[in-house]
Amino acid sequence: MHPFAGVLAVAQEQDWTDPALFPSFTAGSGAGLPTQPYCSYAEARESLQRALHHHHSLELAILSGARKSLPHLGVMGLGLMSHATLGGSLEFGMRYQLVAGSMLQLRLAQDGAEAAIVADELFDDPEMRPFLAIDHLATALNSIRQVTMAPLGVLKRVEFAFDAPGLRSGLQDLFGAPVTFGAACNRIVFDASHLALRLNFHNTASVEISRQACERELAARGLGQDGSGLRDRLFDAEGRLLPLPAVAASMGLSLRSLHRAMAREGIRYSDLHEQQGRQRAEGLLLSGMPTSAVAEALQFSDQRSFVRAFERWTGSSPAAWRKLRSA
Repeated sequence: MHPFAGVLAVAQEQDWTDPALFPSFTAGSGAGLPTQPYCSYAEARESLQRALHHHHSLELAILSGARKSLPHLGVMGLGLMSHATLGGSLEFGMRYQLVAGSMLQLRLAQDGAEAAIVADELFDDPEMRPFLAIDHLATALNSIRQVTMAPLGVLKRVEFAFDAPGLRSGLQDLFGAPVTFGAACNRIVFDASHLALRLNFHNTASVEISRQACERELAARGLGQDGSGLRDRLFDAEGRLLPLPAVAASMGLSLRSLHRAMAREGIRYSDLHEQQGRQRAEGLLLSGMPTSAVAEALQFSDQRSFVRAFERWTGSSPAAWRKLRSA
């Protein structure tokens, strides 16, 4: 729910009465709390579209971004402000951004004397990309300003991949830096020396508390630090590898998000598929099943294709491998 804090603040300030605006979060219990901390991307997108319709302008992203702060990042905020340096704080934020509900994939990049926070796509949604880029990069900058207590002029420039000349003045006021459109990517650029800035509230214990809380959040979504939680979600109760669309649906993620999560954890679905195929093939061969029947059971197009795959896995033909293992 954290990415929508700015939009909900604007909605409250302008007295919008729209029950369809983020229904998962606004239809709270008697204590006024949200009914659940997560919603689907489809609901998020529809609600943001409704908010843009209310405001009649992409300027809503500027208003939303200006209202974002560390508390809107949940348990991740404590870790950001408790690191020793800005560089360490930003790396922590990149690692745990999904805990704060990031709808883009933010990454820290460095090229010589310049560093940048780049906003890459997490969902293939060109229509929402400008709003999300402005809102998320503003959130990142606000976090930098708060953890460093630096003046507004911390940035060298801001680059957007889209074209919105009517927003230039508002964006320059928001980011406190020159803004260009039509760039190769969406990013905020600052001096790389800032990464070494010492933070005033460094506390190792607070970093660890935040890290553990973030890990619990990720583990609950199958995205644990060592990848084991995510890897386990790829198999059913009998140990069979599940189709990726089914895994994504069960986790409430888009297929693209699941692919990104697997890449981040170093998990290759093709490797798991081959590993499971090899294990099953070896078991069937040792049971005495003919090679042709094993090929059919593993859904190879023909026996020759299975033999080539088995030789790639083991370095031996099925017949030679079975003879050696039997001996």
